[in-house]
Amino acid sequence: MNKTTLIAAAALSLTLLAGCNVRTPLDYETGVYIAPETLQQLKSSGATQDEVVKQVGHPNSKSELSGKEVWKYDYSLITALPGAYNKNESTVFEWSKAGKLLDAYKTNGGAGANGNPLLKAAGN
Repeated sequence: MNKTTLIAAAALSLTLLAGCNVRTPLDYETGVYIAPETLQQLKSSGATQDEVVKQVGHPNSKSELSGKEVWKYDYSLITALPGAYNKNESTVFEWSKAGKLLDAYKTNGGAGANGNPLLKAAGN
């Protein structure tokens, strides 16, 4: 195999791996990732605040908005493989004053929204 063919094969392999969401030790990850399945399970079961903390940990931030307590879990992933998608999202839990789960959902933070310079440099 000549050098050009070897380089082309390596580039193709990396591109295929990037499309499969393969994680590498060089990826940069920060925050708390909550899988969509976990979010749906917590939401459908009407989880309590203690159950959410037990399962995913304490939120990055808590705030009050329109009489609701809002918990936010931020998550960022910058992949090392070219062509792989970076991820920047927040998982939000909205609670009533009595601690009842009202809603839970994901938002796409975007690089400008959270001010993460690494995401901005990575093109997200």
